[in-house]
Amino acid sequence: MTGENQRRNSLDELSRADTCLNEARALSAGAFPYGAASRAYYAVFHAARALLFSVGIEARTHKSIASLIGERFVRPGRLSSQMGRLVSRMQRDREDADYATGAVFTDADAAQMIADAEAFLSEVRRLIAASEP
Repeated sequence: MTGENQRRNSLDELSRADTCLNEARALSAGAFPYGAASRAYYAVFHAARALLFSVGIEARTHKSIASLIGERFVRPGRLSSQMGRLVSRMQRDREDADYATGAVFTDADAAQMIADAEAFLSEVRRLIAASEP
């Protein structure tokens, strides 16, 4: 992956993350907490992909994204452990929101997931900006 490809892929993923976050907000405003939770996770997913692309890594699965974020950014201290855990937690919550019939997501839960996604995107943008020449 060339430097230009890294940058383009990273920016494309950040744009997708923004779209997902806006979808999460709209679903939350419409009182659809399960959909909002799912879209908030996808905002984090795409932001994490953007961060990985920024260092030339393309993750292929949801599980590998959480693992690679931990390995490449949390362990070296570039991203807080709280942010690293957020990726895994939101992935589990998204699976529950989409597939677990007994799972309950309230409007407050959706609002918290959106706030967490916003914080994660902010950190990702900071890290990407700091790594640019």
